[in-house]
Amino acid sequence: MPLRDIKNLSSETENILNAVIKRKNKKDKYERLRDMYLIVTLLLLLGLFVYLNMNDLHTMLDPFSTFASILLNPLYLFIFSIIALTFSYFHYYQKKLKKEKDKLNKVRAEAIDYLNDSKDMNLQDKVPIIKKMMKGEYNINLYVKNK
Repeated sequence: MPLRDIKNLSSETENILNAVIKRKNKKDKYERLRDMYLIVTLLLLLGLFVYLNMNDLHTMLDPFSTFASILLNPLYLFIFSIIALTFSYFHYYQKKLKKEKDKLNKVRAEAIDYLNDSKDMNLQDKVPIIKKMMKGEYNINLYVKNK
């Protein structure tokens, strides 16, 4: 762990910084999952429209017959259900990401307050190094509270 490179950190400081790193990793995970489900949903929609155009081109001119062929074909209904499922997962991870961002901002603000208001002289000497390391390695801004 890179925090071990900084000598003589108290366990409380390490716990606070590890909590910020943990929240950041969790936020990044939810962000990746949300983006993946969005891409999968859009690719499935694109595939469905291409498949509809290739197979039912003669009925695509009439919207009522296109709608009827979609409702009567179980393959189309199955694809629509998969699209709805992937979209619901996208929406689920979007909500989780929003909650995780709020939690990360709270923990980050606590870490900033702790680093700036600490009375420990050993820690005050290391604060610029800690902030620079957290920004460089984890892309976590501990300089200001507002992002």
